[in-house]
Amino acid sequence: MNTVNQIFNWSRFTAALRKEVVENWRTIVFTILGIYLLLTVIMILGNFIDSISDNIVSSLMNMVPQKTVFFMLAIALMVVASLSFRNLKSKNGRVALFTSPSSTLEKFLVNILIYVVGSIVVFFACAQLADLTRIGILSLVGADDLIIPGPINFLSAINDTVTGIGSIEPVAKGMRWIFWLSLLATPGMYLLGSVLWPRLSLLKTFAASQILSIVVMIIAITLTNVLIPEDEIVNWMKNIVESGTLTNWIAISMGVQAVLYWGLSWYLFKRKDVVSLKWWK
Repeated sequence: MNTVNQIFNWSRFTAALRKEVVENWRTIVFTILGIYLLLTVIMILGNFIDSISDNIVSSLMNMVPQKTVFFMLAIALMVVASLSFRNLKSKNGRVALFTSPSSTLEKFLVNILIYVVGSIVVFFACAQLADLTRIGILSLVGADDLIIPGPINFLSAINDTVTGIGSIEPVAKGMRWIFWLSLLATPGMYLLGSVLWPRLSLLKTFAASQILSIVVMIIAITLTNVLIPEDEIVNWMKNIVESGTLTNWIAISMGVQAVLYWGLSWYLFKRKDVVSLKWWK
């Protein structure tokens, strides 16, 4: 194995990738099975509810499978990304991680590839397989009044669901950017939490994100009340929503958050050592 390049070497990287998969294959397989089974149950129940509902309820339920899958994707990314650097929890885990024959960049990229990129790809694969399972199981049931929609392409269906929130094109365009950028920002935040707080990372990161959201909301409301006259706030809000300005602001903030979270994750991971978990060291 070539060890001359201490920053990145493809042979070392693939070896580290195989090592991570082999050592954690049970956790990976059980996680994939859990996602697949949960999505299958949700889709079957959703199909039953949609079939027995009247026209009004059915129209309201039309986008529920896609919305549910999008919600499940967000949850899965949070959970899996928070487990990325769970080896940092114990001294033995840190010793095994930092003394392995691969560079810091290779260790970081291995976790990104498996627990972030891999989780997104596997989730959509599980969603498509669960949808086919729904069709197969409900076809075997064979109820006369049961309507079984054909296979759903979730990559396009979720995108249509997101843009369907607003019928105005600027709003729909902004929502598309928000959705795809959130796929970078959300795992980036929980990846950062996994580096900062390896123990109970999911709970600590979620709590920190909620506190941050409340602080940002208070600041935004305060600035709005100070800068905009009270009798113009309603019209101002209507204008920025209908023009797509609000969604563009949110999309830009999502992009900034993604860069910030991923950059901080890498910077703080480089500063970790076996002895101390303190983020400032």
